[in-house]
Amino acid sequence: MPYKISFVMDQIAGHITNYRNLRSVADKDADILADWHEIYYHKSEGKIEFVREKVLPIIPSYVSGVLRGTLEIQRAMHNYRQYDAIWTNASVGLFFTHVYKRVPTLVDFDSTPLQIDRMESYGSGSADPKVIANLKWRLFRNELRSATLLQAWSNWAKQSAITEYDIPAEKIVVNPPGINLQFWHPGTIEKSSQSDNILRVLFVGGDFRRKGGPLLLEWYKGQDPLRCELHIVTREPVEKRPGVYVYHDIEPNSEKLISLYQNSDLFILPSLGECFGIANLEAMGVGLPVIASDVGGIHDIIEPGRNGFIVPSNNLPALTEAISSILDDQNRRQEMGRQSRLLAEQNFDLQSNAMRTFDFLKQIANSKPVTQSAIA
Repeated sequence: MPYKISFVMDQIAGHITNYRNLRSVADKDADILADWHEIYYHKSEGKIEFVREKVLPIIPSYVSGVLRGTLEIQRAMHNYRQYDAIWTNASVGLFFTHVYKRVPTLVDFDSTPLQIDRMESYGSGSADPKVIANLKWRLFRNELRSATLLQAWSNWAKQSAITEYDIPAEKIVVNPPGINLQFWHPGTIEKSSQSDNILRVLFVGGDFRRKGGPLLLEWYKGQDPLRCELHIVTREPVEKRPGVYVYHDIEPNSEKLISLYQNSDLFILPSLGECFGIANLEAMGVGLPVIASDVGGIHDIIEPGRNGFIVPSNNLPALTEAISSILDDQNRRQEMGRQSRLLAEQNFDLQSNAMRTFDFLKQIANSKPVTQSAIA
């Protein structure tokens, strides 16, 4: 008898890729009968958006976003009693903890609100009023306490839940998202055998500024376009200059995207704010050295000196030194690439990590939900 599972999944940023990846595995699992509920925070033709944009433009966009998300998840939770378990990463799920107390629920998270608030690149840089900050803290803590099981993407996120929200460590498992290693694999042509001998550096980030794209452009000012190219995949405009190639029309998990990875020599994501960074995993899957900023859960991804480097955020000298140490040493570059692939196979295989998630869901479906009183 298959387990009927409701997947309530945010459709924002890297969570979209995780949604598609997780669904591709679940659809092949005969033990999982899945209902997929996509939670959006903006719909161009929606009535909520029409009111905010045309009738009451003084309303902040985040308010209409919360309203939209709440409406979406309310529809998803309408017949919640039919499910054996619920999986959710929806940020507005904290308004539906009464459901979590009735149906075994796994809450998946890549960060906590306190961690996000400490990253200026995610917001205005100004702190919330104390009453708002306290409300956010209480709502999120209540969500974590009400869930049956918590799945953190990284030890960084888990530690915040423990120390800043008073959640028992034994209630939290660390299980990062994975990538399809049959799709994300090294190219068939060795980089050293390419005839033009041009080194190619790759950046993939829809939010160009938050992901540190301008810092990478600043580094590239001193490079010879005949020796090194910079390839940028983003949705934002980027100034044109010799040796810089910008792609705006590449979809996640597309053949065009993997081709860019496979034809590159180094992947760099110098984010100012980041919770995890699935693009780092994709680079590792194709066998690239990775350089990333010391933000979020990056220490669960990169082993400095083995498959790349972790540099201080927004630090051009440190970034420049790390890039040079890899681009200027072919043997190091190739060995780091091999280690990246090995670490991807060990830690970020989609099939293994998704099946681990499904096993968690089956386990909580077979037991009674943890009640508020039991974990207080």
